[in-house]
Amino acid sequence: MSLRRWRGVAVAVLKVGVSAGLLATILGSLETDAVLTRLSPAVAWAALPALAVLQIQALGGALRWRAALTRLGHPLGLGACWRNVLLGLFVNQAMPSTIGGDVARVWNGWRLGLPAGFATRSLVTDRVFSFLGLIAVCLVGLPFLAGRASDPLVISGLLTLVLGGLGCLAVLLALRALPARVATRPGVREAVALSRTAWSVLGSRHSGPVVGALMVLPHLLDITVVWLYAHALGAPVDWLALALVVPPAILTSAVPVSIAGWGLREGALVVGFGVLGLPGDLALACSLLYGVSAVATGLIGGLIWGVGDADGLKGALLGARTPTPEPEPEAPRSS
Repeated sequence: MSLRRWRGVAVAVLKVGVSAGLLATILGSLETDAVLTRLSPAVAWAALPALAVLQIQALGGALRWRAALTRLGHPLGLGACWRNVLLGLFVNQAMPSTIGGDVARVWNGWRLGLPAGFATRSLVTDRVFSFLGLIAVCLVGLPFLAGRASDPLVISGLLTLVLGGLGCLAVLLALRALPARVATRPGVREAVALSRTAWSVLGSRHSGPVVGALMVLPHLLDITVVWLYAHALGAPVDWLALALVVPPAILTSAVPVSIAGWGLREGALVVGFGVLGLPGDLALACSLLYGVSAVATGLIGGLIWGVGDADGLKGALLGARTPTPEPEPEAPRSS
């Protein structure tokens, strides 16, 4: 086994350890019986609309990626984009990070006819859009959350996380302004291309508003999923109150030190629910149910991708690849 592979295995094992350690610590600090007593048939009924909301979230991601592809001159059908998103969700459930899902989406995009380099750049750009939407939602709620939190460490930690993410995004988006002699250097050229791709989509009057709205929508749907489970668990919490704590928890879970955010998300929600005056066992139950729903959505996505049509499992096994369509020649202009 090569050194790189050993390193990958070591990182995966470390992430598993972080997730397991955090979950064990949280479970040890709470009354486990209180979590179990909250479970009822209402939770199973709430899972149905929660799964539907997560499928709508996947469809929103597909619409966002499709709008960007269309603006960049490589349009794909909505069905193909949707199945591509579902494939990424499925692979993420079997990998120690979301990178595995992104790699699978790039490969599938190539099979659908996108140039490999363009497929990679378009999906990284889409990740930037999603992260930008999450940072925006966190920023809107931060002043209201600060008014409720009595522990300054909670707000200072969240502020550091949000401003750090915002700073990284600002640097990336500013790279398009680099002078040509710097922008063409190896290692810089790719980042500049990514920055220009993002601005090309966001600056368009056709794709910009659509992508902007779809940057925010997935995070509003995450709040809705937690809200559904909170009500099913017997806690009629206001949606707007959860809007203050769920996005920061999702942002915290994006820190790449655990498996798919497990442990980080639970800890952040326990702290956030505490700020709202809600019990930690409720936060833990909501977070675990959210995580299980995400896993179920990934499994459903894999099934849909696998049997959906020729760009699914059958096409992958046969090695089929949709050829990239050649641009139609322009009609001669009359003088």
